[in-house]
Amino acid sequence: MNYKVRYLWRQFLDQTGYFSKHNLTPLLFYAIGLVFLLVAMTFMGPEGIIRYLYTVVGLMGAVWLFSMVVLNRNATFYKDSVVKVSYVPLYFRMLPTVIFQTFIFVMFTVLYSAFTALVVDDWLIDIFSLLYYTVLGVILIIPFILLFLTVETPNLGKVNVAVFTVLVLVVPVLYLPESIPDVFENILSLNPFYYVVNGLQSNAVQLAWNIDRLPHDILFFSQAAFLYLWMLGFYSKMKFNLYQYRKKRQDA
Repeated sequence: MNYKVRYLWRQFLDQTGYFSKHNLTPLLFYAIGLVFLLVAMTFMGPEGIIRYLYTVVGLMGAVWLFSMVVLNRNATFYKDSVVKVSYVPLYFRMLPTVIFQTFIFVMFTVLYSAFTALVVDDWLIDIFSLLYYTVLGVILIIPFILLFLTVETPNLGKVNVAVFTVLVLVVPVLYLPESIPDVFENILSLNPFYYVVNGLQSNAVQLAWNIDRLPHDILFFSQAAFLYLWMLGFYSKMKFNLYQYRKKRQDA
């Protein structure tokens, strides 16, 4: 276990070294969102600021979830790192990127709320709800990281753009949930990504988790349980596919 802890700590600190341009791209998006928030504060009233905060937290939530998937793929194939799967479990290799990106996302989400408090009276984000929905996001994304590691396509960049576009469209970033027909909202709310992102957005505008959301939590954990059952059956086969993928790259 000690070597795993050392590996986790070392890789976490090295996040700005390996693929630094890629690993810091989400940080750039979060910083741009903060700059736009500061600019908006000079033109908008409290209502406009809150509406902007809701939108930017949703968009950055999508960036956070997507970045954990793409950056883990980069890390897996960096300098023949697939070889290390034999002594460092693949699921453990995900953690440095996940922890690093999650830390940055939470930090900026708190900053968004802190700056909003400068123009909106008695504004305070619920940190426990923020951490709760963040943990749900991490739980949800791990099976999708494993799935994405097996994607083999020469046009991976286009696939990334398409996946991120779909993610933004299915979560409430470009629209408010109450602005769409109830039937569409009910269908979209079945999506676990929708629940995580909307939970982060709602908490950012002072609608913290409460007991009324318990049915949604039950649905989320049921969906997560099915994903993890699939992951357990897929994991061994996926490692073999990764070795084959590396071998084909070497032969090419």
